[in-house]
Amino acid sequence: MEAPIATDEARLQADIEALRPRCENTQELYREVCALMFFRYGMTPTANRLYQLVRKGSMSAPAEALNRFWSQLREKSRVVIGHPDLPDELKNTAGELVASLWKAAQAAAAESLAALREEARQEAAAAGAEAQSARQERDTLAETLAATRARLAQEAQATAGLRRELAELGALHANQAARLDEARKELNAQHAWLNSVQRDHEIELDKLRDQARRDVAAAEAARRQAQDATARERAAGERLREALEAERGAAAASAERHRSELRDTLSLLADLRQQVGALEGVAGAANAARDDARQQQERLRTELTAAQERASDAQARVLRLEAELRHAAELFEARLAAARMEAAPRKSTRRRGAADTD
Repeated sequence: MEAPIATDEARLQADIEALRPRCENTQELYREVCALMFFRYGMTPTANRLYQLVRKGSMSAPAEALNRFWSQLREKSRVVIGHPDLPDELKNTAGELVASLWKAAQAAAAESLAALREEARQEAAAAGAEAQSARQERDTLAETLAATRARLAQEAQATAGLRRELAELGALHANQAARLDEARKELNAQHAWLNSVQRDHEIELDKLRDQARRDVAAAEAARRQAQDATARERAAGERLREALEAERGAAAASAERHRSELRDTLSLLADLRQQVGALEGVAGAANAARDDARQQQERLRTELTAAQERASDAQARVLRLEAELRHAAELFEARLAAARMEAAPRKSTRRRGAADTD
């Protein structure tokens, strides 16, 4: 028994699906389904059953269509029963059959209408609960939207602050780069100046060395000349003393001449001594010039050391500027990574907020 019922239900549902494209009007579709159930499958249509099969329109649509179907059926039955060619017994029997069918249909319609009203009341209560839930959800969404907008405003402010910080860091980076370039230029200038000073000092030292060598050579030559002159004078004095000793026993007449010669010799000796003194002064000046050259060499060495210290200071300043530049670059990269990490969840939050709003 269950298989034919299931087959009828399937055929009925197939016939209803075939009727849907042909009957665009809801009332017409319900009316055709009523006729299909009653005449083809021998089923008594009810409003609840019609709505379960068609599922179109409001809950009152099947009840209205069912009332019209029974009204049309009653009118048609009266016409057929009132036909003059029918016997009276058949008319009475048909009238009683239609009356019983009408009463049964009215009772079924009343029951289905009561069930339909109860179902409509339940659906209205459910719809009211859904409306209340929707209002609560709307309020919650409004609060969430307000909080999201406030959070977006805060994020916009934070983003603006990050942009300002990035701009400041960019300016600092450019400033540090400019300072580094200036320091490098200064260091190159210091190196060039140091090389120039070293070349000048080396040239000056070479000149002083050459001058000192020439002065030492001149002093040595003067000393040798003085020594030679002293040796010659000593030899002459010896010769004179020998001549004096030899001629001491000579005549007294030549004594005056000898004294005169002796005076001349002494005068010559004094001149020679003056010349020796002058040569010794020249040797002293040469020694003083040598000492001055040594002092100037020490002073040049001191200046070279100071220049090297200034170059070391410039190099240290360049290293410090490079360290500050690296620190600024690391700080810039760290803040940029933090901004990206903060921006990723904010974007996902905005997408969820947009999806909830939709």
